[in-house]
Amino acid sequence: MTTSDFDNHKVAHLFLLVGENPLPNYVTANLLLEKNGTLYLVHTTGTETQAKRLKNILDRDEEGKGFQPTQLISLGKYESDAYHIQDEICRKIKGLKNGKTGLNYTGGTKAMAVHSYRAVLSQFRPDTVFSYLDSRSLEMCIDREDRERIHIKVTPDVLKVDLKKIFELHGWKWGSDPIDEPKLIKAANAFAEFHTKEDSVTAWRNWCDQILRPVTKDKKYRWLKEEELKKINPLSLETVNSQPQIKSALIELGLTEEELSLEVVKKQGLKKLKHVCEWLDGEWLEHYVLQQVKEISKKWLIHDSATSFWIFTENNPKENKFQFDVAFMRGYQLFAISCTTDKSKQVCKSKLFEAYIRAQQLGGSEARVALVCCASQKDVNALQTEISNVFSSDSNAIIKDYKIAVFGADVLMNLSEEIDTWIYKNDEDAK
Repeated sequence: MTTSDFDNHKVAHLFLLVGENPLPNYVTANLLLEKNGTLYLVHTTGTETQAKRLKNILDRDEEGKGFQPTQLISLGKYESDAYHIQDEICRKIKGLKNGKTGLNYTGGTKAMAVHSYRAVLSQFRPDTVFSYLDSRSLEMCIDREDRERIHIKVTPDVLKVDLKKIFELHGWKWGSDPIDEPKLIKAANAFAEFHTKEDSVTAWRNWCDQILRPVTKDKKYRWLKEEELKKINPLSLETVNSQPQIKSALIELGLTEEELSLEVVKKQGLKKLKHVCEWLDGEWLEHYVLQQVKEISKKWLIHDSATSFWIFTENNPKENKFQFDVAFMRGYQLFAISCTTDKSKQVCKSKLFEAYIRAQQLGGSEARVALVCCASQKDVNALQTEISNVFSSDSNAIIKDYKIAVFGADVLMNLSEEIDTWIYKNDEDAK
């Protein structure tokens, strides 16, 4: 599909029902509003913040669409009051003169959708466009009274929403720019290779816990400041030198001695000694995963991908901080990948569910989530089975297999192929 497939359904006056997730509203506005058209955001007291934020984003007109200033229509606390909803919308429509009218009822409550539909229908505008953004099929559905609905696929080449915009729509900002190019790629590949062996994983994890962390973290378990890290002597590698694959990986980091110097590793392409500690302690996996995503980016029209998101809310930048590991965008669809070098089922499960909740908050029902970990295939299968029978908190429906994937140690070395297959299955499911 191309943007021209939406041309016959674009309108001059587009009414959108605002829900908790403003992403469908943003997508619809960019697909169905004519140049110089006006958007009307119908919201309640509970979604006023989302509506105002979306208005500010669209009014900046970053995409060069030429929209008129967005208007807000508040229903207050009357989100299920038929008379109040119809009265507010009808009064607004009666004041409109030229151009087609449209109503997209993807957001908002069911009552808002029903009564808004009735309100628009009562104004006897035969060319009104009624639409719905289907999260399962990734289609814009155009409803018609006398005929079957029209399905228009929103393919990745039709509308591209970048990661920053996704976070911005929710009032979340990152403390520093995420990393869009993986660091120490060859070393990360070597680390991935020895993490397919249980003995090597155990040896390296013990080294991080017993040698690295005790001298590079303070009593509150935070990495030391740069000046303090500079004073640390080279760290002994005696406990891991018996592992040939680990030694090979360390050579990729420029280490050929019996000790590990943070300064030597830093020279391989990292900015700070803190980044060296983080990379060695497990963030190498995030860089490895990002590289695997980039290898298939052209094939799947992945237009934005990054790792290491540190998130703050716009109202209180010192609280509610959380980390997002790896994410990429296909069109307006978010794919989130949580990473952990841990192999225990409990830790893996916790990481996966945290990523699932955050991804749903950001990308809605369209979002897809995966976990990359060092668990055995047996534990991966058990975790996958358990997840498939967990109820979704927002719809009380079973989480489908195509939404969530778990990749363990056994597939680390062909991870790009596994991610490729995951995307393919999601595309097939959406057809």
